[in-house]
Amino acid sequence: METRNGLITFFIFVLLSVFTFVFCLDALAVPNVKYGVLAIVGYLTIIITSLFNGYTAKQNGEALSVWFNGWAIIVSIAFVWYLTRCGTAFGWW
Repeated sequence: METRNGLITFFIFVLLSVFTFVFCLDALAVPNVKYGVLAIVGYLTIIITSLFNGYTAKQNGEALSVWFNGWAIIVSIAFVWYLTRCGTAFGWW
């Protein structure tokens, strides 16, 4: 992946993360299952594709691998936060 394409992909992930976070906040504020499912799918998509892009960038020796892997970690922390809030809302713990 070239640097320009990698940066465009990274900023698309950031934009998708913003929409996913808004969906998760809306799903927690108003009991809306559709937004909750969209948030889970968005989080999983961002994490999996960021790790994949980070792995392929690392194989090619690009510096963007650190960015993609770091973003996957940040989104994973937000995903765990969302899952714990959902567990609390459903009364699982």
